[in-house]
Amino acid sequence: MGSLKNRRFQKPTARSGQYRFLEGGTCKKMYIDDSILERLGREGSYAFSVYEPDRTEVVLGRSCRADEDVMVSRCTEDGVPILRRAGGGGTVVLCRGVVVVSVAGSTDTPFALKQHMIAVNDIIIAGLSGLGVEGLAVKGISDITIENRKILGASLHRRKNTVLYQGALLVDPDMHIFERYLKHPKKEPDYREQRPHNEFLTSLSLEGYRSDKEKLIRVLEKGLSEGPPWKGL
Repeated sequence: MGSLKNRRFQKPTARSGQYRFLEGGTCKKMYIDDSILERLGREGSYAFSVYEPDRTEVVLGRSCRADEDVMVSRCTEDGVPILRRAGGGGTVVLCRGVVVVSVAGSTDTPFALKQHMIAVNDIIIAGLSGLGVEGLAVKGISDITIENRKILGASLHRRKNTVLYQGALLVDPDMHIFERYLKHPKKEPDYREQRPHNEFLTSLSLEGYRSDKEKLIRVLEKGLSEGPPWKGL
């Protein structure tokens, strides 16, 4: 994947008071790039961001519980915040080495949620394939996999005629971090087959692909810059 140096990508920030934050398992304020929805009113009907987080944080899905999904005491010990996103899906860890893809926009088919997720995943798969990544497939509801191991999980949130896609692509994170902060999920896709995190998850680096995140982010940004992936649905 090239040899350009990596750089940090500033994640969008929510305006004070707009969202609730979770620390130590207690709901205080919300965040995790849902602020991209606020950009739509200023920038039109479509917005996206692709970035690498500059800190470690645990992110609950809309209906997830910290006491069921998260090693809360370890998060507290390590100073890792526990956040909640608007979209559904399972609990994830975001950290250096993960590329976060957020896409929001208006749609004429707001209830075709799976089709919206497929449309964004298709752009991500096309970008990865163009960089030489092989063996990519979509499994479960919206996971992107290599050889039956997950490299991307995604969620979708609908607000009236607006949808928000959020995905986390494992490029070269410390893979031990998932076992440290996440319990085994209560719900899992069939293809996981009860595998622990270290047997279920993989990364581009583990699969032998060089982790030039700067180039990868540019490729994904280019694919998303052509307008809402779901246009024409």
